[in-house]
Amino acid sequence: MNTDNEDELKKFNTKLITPLIVLSSTAVIAVFTYFKHYPVGDWFVIVFTTVVIFLVIGLLTEKMITRFIEINYEKAMAEKAEAERLEEESRAAMEAEANGGNGEETDSLEIKDIL
Repeated sequence: MNTDNEDELKKFNTKLITPLIVLSSTAVIAVFTYFKHYPVGDWFVIVFTTVVIFLVIGLLTEKMITRFIEINYEKAMAEKAEAERLEEESRAAMEAEANGGNGEETDSLEIKDIL
């Protein structure tokens, strides 16, 4: 994997998710209740209740997204480690083949020289 992609996965900012959900949802509810001409006392109770409800929803959403990002980061790091391990194994196999091939040719030459 590319190092830039891993860094992007790692530093994805989720801190704005909760405030964005709370503010946008509460604004919709506040405007809706205002235009329905709710009494001011009821309006404040409704808006405060929606702030609390959407705060909980926003926090849960943020935690789920953060966990999803962590899982993807761990998966990317595992894939990178596996790719490096396979590359090292193939490099070692190529070196062993190169060393083994030269050794066999040298042995056969020595035997022919003796005979």
